[in-house]
Order: sequence, then C-alpha cells, then structure tokens
Amino acid sequence: MTSKEKINKTEMKEMEHKIEEKVTTVMTTAITILIQAAIVFGITLLVLKFVWAWMVPDLFPGAVTEGLISADLSWKTAVKFASIMVVINGANGSFKGSFSKK
Repeated sequence: MTSKEKINKTEMKEMEHKIEEKVTTVMTTAITILIQAAIVFGITLLVLKFVWAWMVPDLFPGAVTEGLISADLSWKTAVKFASIMVVINGANGSFKGSFSKK
C-alpha cells in the first residue's frame, strides 16, 4: 500500500465522519421541529376547545344569542385552528432565523 492510498483512505474516513455528523444534525433538528409542532398543536387544541366555551359567550353575548358566533367550538374547528397556529408558530421561528443579524 502506497502512502497515497493511505492518505486517500484517511480522507475518506474523515469525509464519512463529516457526512455522518451532518446527517445526525439534520435528523436531530427535524425531530425537534416535529416534537415542537406536536406540543404546540396539542396545547393549542386543548386551550381553544375548553377556553372557547368559557370566554366567547362572555365577550360576545349578543353575537352568541343571535347565532353569529357559536357558543361551543367543535373538535373539528379546534383542530383547524390548532393547525393554523402550528403553521404560524413554525413561520415565526423561521422568520426569526432569517432576519437575525449574523
């Protein structure tokens, strides 16, 4: 084995190690983002569902009696609102990273 072949094997091992580190970093970041999205979704879903019935009739009593606003939020609608909040939360995080000074 020549010294050139040894250098190539050493360089290959270093490249493999760097690639492995990058893949690990990307996977860790992706898993963290998914966990954060799931937590935001769950908290938002529960808060919207249970706080809606408590706050909306007090804040908008006339609109509730006239049927303009529902006094009770359905699970389907709560899931829709929670999904929107997850998207907004994700966009907020990406905007912070985009506009921060480096």
